Amino acid sequence: MTGSLLSKLKSFKYIAEWGIYAAVGIILYILMIGSVMPKNLDVHLHEIARQDVQSPIDVVDTHATELKKQEAMGSTPSTYYYDNNLGLIQVEKAGDLFDTVSSVKKEDKITENASSDEVKSAVDKINQHLSESSDSRLSDETLATLLVATDQHLSIAEDITSTSIYEAMSDQVGWNDLQQVQNKAASSLPSSVLDDKMRKALNEVLRSYITANYTFDAAATKRNKEEAATKVDSVMIHQGEVIVRKGELVTNDMIRQLKLVGLMEEHFNIVPFIGLLVLTLFILALFFLEYRRFIQKQKKPSLKYLYISALIFIGMAAIIKICSYLRLTNITGLSYVVPIALASLLLRMLLNERISVVFAMLLSLVGSVIYGINTKAAIFDAPTGIYMLFSALAGALVLRGKQSRPKIIQTGSVIGLVNVLSVLCLTMFQNSPFTLVGTSMVLGFAFLSGFLSAILAIGVMPLFEAGFGILSPIRLIELSNPNQPLLRKILLEAPGTYHHSVMVANLAERACEAIGANGLLARVAAYYHDVGKTKRPRFFVENQVDGVNPHDKISPQLSRTVIICHPYDGAEMLREYHMPQEIVDIAEQHHGTTLLRYFYVKAQEQSGQSVSESEFRYPGPKVQTKEAAVVELADSIEAAVRSMKKPTPIKVENLVKSIFNDRLSDGQFDECDITLSELKKVEKSIDETLRGVFHSRIEYPKELKMRKVN
Repeated sequence: MTGSLLSKLKSFKYIAEWGIYAAVGIILYILMIGSVMPKNLDVHLHEIARQDVQSPIDVVDTHATELKKQEAMGSTPSTYYYDNNLGLIQVEKAGDLFDTVSSVKKEDKITENASSDEVKSAVDKINQHLSESSDSRLSDETLATLLVATDQHLSIAEDITSTSIYEAMSDQVGWNDLQQVQNKAASSLPSSVLDDKMRKALNEVLRSYITANYTFDAAATKRNKEEAATKVDSVMIHQGEVIVRKGELVTNDMIRQLKLVGLMEEHFNIVPFIGLLVLTLFILALFFLEYRRFIQKQKKPSLKYLYISALIFIGMAAIIKICSYLRLTNITGLSYVVPIALASLLLRMLLNERISVVFAMLLSLVGSVIYGINTKAAIFDAPTGIYMLFSALAGALVLRGKQSRPKIIQTGSVIGLVNVLSVLCLTMFQNSPFTLVGTSMVLGFAFLSGFLSAILAIGVMPLFEAGFGILSPIRLIELSNPNQPLLRKILLEAPGTYHHSVMVANLAERACEAIGANGLLARVAAYYHDVGKTKRPRFFVENQVDGVNPHDKISPQLSRTVIICHPYDGAEMLREYHMPQEIVDIAEQHHGTTLLRYFYVKAQEQSGQSVSESEFRYPGPKVQTKEAAVVELADSIEAAVRSMKKPTPIKVENLVKSIFNDRLSDGQFDECDITLSELKKVEKSIDETLRGVFHSRIEYPKELKMRKVN
């Protein structure tokens, strides 16, 4: 039955914990979703723009980039290739022509008087040979003229042709200049050695063999144009770049760019919402890991710390959301009044510094997203996020020492100063203009944010203390005020106990600080640890006057009952006054299960027989915390030293060691996580403090004899 109940409780605790994480994630997503919602633009084609429109993202303008590439390719000149060997090649081809003519002429024995059939047959042979070795085509008439020429005339014609071709192609000859070069070569044929018929034939030969040697290189041109295109940088539309300016006519190109950056999309785009979900899960994961790290260090893990963390985190995110709408008022700098450091201060006072720093970073990220709803240029408002980060970190790191209300107000002024410096830096980074009124308002609101955070922290702290039973340093300082009802009660009804409690508080605080425990808690708990004695103050030696001891008139058993009741009477009184549980526990545990040795021995002496120790032991529980252990030791030692006659440093030191050894051997620290090394430090601290209290004093003469001066 018990096992089933424990299993149900653990299951409920597990469900409750993950339910809180889920609630934090859902609320965060809802608070930030406005930044990824499509923004309605009042922009229409061929109309005057009523507002500036900035790009929310960095994106490549593919259309503009392509136009720029086409422009680069168009401006790249074509590539031409000059073949300086082509002239010699063409001379060789012309030589082959004449060699073929000579060979056929000799083979077929063609002379000037050859018949037309013989000439025609020889021409066919030449054409057949040329078709195999050359791509040049000459008319039959030209070939016939060359065939019937004499060997001398044919040799002269060959020389003239070779020279003309070589000279004509010794320079660059493009296709546009080819005809002009050919005409020039033909006109230079000498008429003195060539008859008209031969000149006509050579004219055709020259026009056939003189060709362009400076030609268009298609492959190189294509390669150069492509290389020029690749060197063109992509045209970017940068985040924050103004696409449409107020007062300008909206063009097709502007509409195209707005569509490109996603500001004119008519269909629903789920991608930004998925991105926000991933961001939320990331924040939630850091929240979970940091809380887990914190809870592992707690002696008594409790869901209340998760409730506190979640409530502060979500509450601060909601405040940021509300403050983001302050920009709609158009009051310069009003949005800087957001009290982001409030969360840091609360977490620092209620939990610890590390979790305060981590949550400060997460909240500044959340804030930059929430404030992004007012920024058309991006989903994140980076400057505001940086401002919030510095402000929140100041709240987490500046608050040190005893966290009193004046200390928190002082911290608020430091936070305000950090805010002012942050705003100044951001303003200079953005190269924003400085104006007397505008800049003063911005800095004023930023400074006000620090004070507002401190004031809200002071106001909200009691709610957390009362609602979750948290014992904060501020609450402890309040409880240490002598005007607290219970302290007044101890002072008035048991003044000896009050003085004893103050001494114990001094010893306990210094000893706790020596081992890194909560010295302030130990001091305040020591003030209240003996409040139960106010029910029967005269039964405790420090409150007895005139040497009257009520225990002399009652039995040891009754004395035992009266003495043993005071820790539990005190715990009950503390509960009635709704005191923090930590103080109640120390009051209840400060005697552990120790033995009332004086009355135990007295009972044995009176009865003359053995008495059970258990009858004269406190029922406990034993001390559970380091602070309780230190208060127990300080209480026992202070009472013992107070009862010493003429205490000396050596006597005090021996007494302290004796009580330490007795408590240790009696197992009073078995349920506490204090170590032997820490106990040694506590022993040393208490001994040093007592030496300062019970130091040797100068003995003054009882009576000073005055000499009379006559």
